[in-house]
Amino acid sequence: MSELADGKENNFNLQTPSNPMKLLKEIKFIVVHHTRGDYDSIDKIKEFHTKVRGWKDIGYHWVIGDGKGLIDGKLYKGRSEKFIGAHVKGFNQNSIGIVLVGNFDKAPPSKKQIETLIKFLKAKMKKYKISSGNILGHNETKDATKTCPGRFIDMNWIRSKLLSLSQQAAG
Repeated sequence: MSELADGKENNFNLQTPSNPMKLLKEIKFIVVHHTRGDYDSIDKIKEFHTKVRGWKDIGYHWVIGDGKGLIDGKLYKGRSEKFIGAHVKGFNQNSIGIVLVGNFDKAPPSKKQIETLIKFLKAKMKKYKISSGNILGHNETKDATKTCPGRFIDMNWIRSKLLSLSQQAAG
């Protein structure tokens, strides 16, 4: 994924020797989110997660920009994949979280955001040997009460596209 990400680590890791983040041991799921608001930069998301929610770092492992505060379709690193995220109750211990900047209950994501999301998911599925059935929208997880990743992101279409791409690659 280095060709999509800028290759820079964020400076947001607030763990200390007396307050370490827990290691992510196995990745079985990838959970897709939207910011749902005007969090147009990684700094703003990070500030909300650490100062308002009290988390140790940005909750998501990856962020896809929307062209307003971040470059449209660009993949940015969030929390290291070495550590358990803080993005969906009951799934943090065995998933990575990716968020697209924007409110997709109000408008669809950009074409570039979807293209980057598909490339990202395809690469991570291969890396972690995850099936398309384990690519979930936040709203598809147990006890979810949110619409996240929004009504304009069709997770069934995304899984179908990923399955089609994996079948093309296989033969």
